[in-house]
Amino acid sequence: MKIFSRAELEHAVKLDTVALGVIRNGFVALAEDRVVMPPILSMDVAENNGEVDVKTAYIEGVPQFAIKVSPGFFDNPKLGLPSLNGLMILFSSQTGLI
Repeated sequence: MKIFSRAELEHAVKLDTVALGVIRNGFVALAEDRVVMPPILSMDVAENNGEVDVKTAYIEGVPQFAIKVSPGFFDNPKLGLPSLNGLMILFSSQTGLI
C-alpha cells in the first residue's frame, strides 16, 4: 500500500488531455448506465458539528474501483484545524485488494 502526500499527488497527476479524456470516459460510462454508484452513506456527528460521507463507484470493465471517505467538522477552524479532510482508497475490481 502506498500513501501519497498532497505534493506527490500534485506532481504525479496533471490535468492534461489524457486526464480530460479519462474524465470524459467516466461521464460517458455514467450516461450509458455502466456505472455502479450506490447512494452516499452519510453519518452526522452532531455533538461535534461534524459529518462523514462515504462514496463509492465502479465502472464496468475498469480494473479498479474507489471508495472516498470525507469528514467535515465545521468547528475545527476555531481549533486551528481544517474543517474538511478525506481519504480515497483504490481497490482491484478483480480481487478486492488495495
